[in-house]
Amino acid sequence: MTAFSLGTVWEETIAFLRRESGLLIPVALAIYGPAQLMLNFGMQAFIAMRTPGAAISWQGLLVLPGGALTLFGNLVIALLVIAPGISVGEALRTGLRRLPVALGAMLMLGLAASLVTVFVSLGAFMVSGGAKAPGVVSLLLVLVMIPIGILWLRLLLLPAVIAIEPVSAKDGIKRAWDLSRNNVLRLIGMWVLVLFLSILLAMIEMFVIGSIVQLLKLGTGDAALAATVQAVANGALEAMLSMGFAVYLALAYRTLTAR
Repeated sequence: MTAFSLGTVWEETIAFLRRESGLLIPVALAIYGPAQLMLNFGMQAFIAMRTPGAAISWQGLLVLPGGALTLFGNLVIALLVIAPGISVGEALRTGLRRLPVALGAMLMLGLAASLVTVFVSLGAFMVSGGAKAPGVVSLLLVLVMIPIGILWLRLLLLPAVIAIEPVSAKDGIKRAWDLSRNNVLRLIGMWVLVLFLSILLAMIEMFVIGSIVQLLKLGTGDAALAATVQAVANGALEAMLSMGFAVYLALAYRTLTAR
């Protein structure tokens, strides 16, 4: 398989976003926006449930439709970037048609990761036993996360593969794995770039949007309104980052499959 240049794809991504912003931004806000809201509320509920004595909240289940909607957005963006002359309506219909395949692939990967984690935990308890067992399990789980992270990196192109190619869930995983064979370091660099942008975005959310929301709260005295405005603004910014990352991955896929 061929390789791609991080810098070249980055320049292509910036150029594409500038050229097609009028098309992409409404799609991103319509799909990634609600997805980010659901993911944010779901993760907040999970964090709250970890507090001793906290009640179980149904809001934690929002991560499931949020993740599915994010995956759908990745399919749609890949189609808009790669498929020549495709309309938004066609991209939405095709993405919806390919979504079950993408969800099937994610389910397969999730089950595999869960089984590995369970077997490692059981093995650690059986081998060590006693008071040291939790420490051993924690150490082994950390070690297990390394190959899981590598697997995630190797399959970053999976949504683009499933969106463009008529593959099954299993074949899509194999195809994405093959495409990334000589590009692991580049994918790591891509992830580091997105991590840096995520940190920058978190700072904007905390200091800029947070300050504006506090002023709104002081001016109106309505804490619920201020919290809603903050959640929507944060979701919109995160939707833009998700869109940019999806465009980058789609262009990387196009480079790797060009002949």
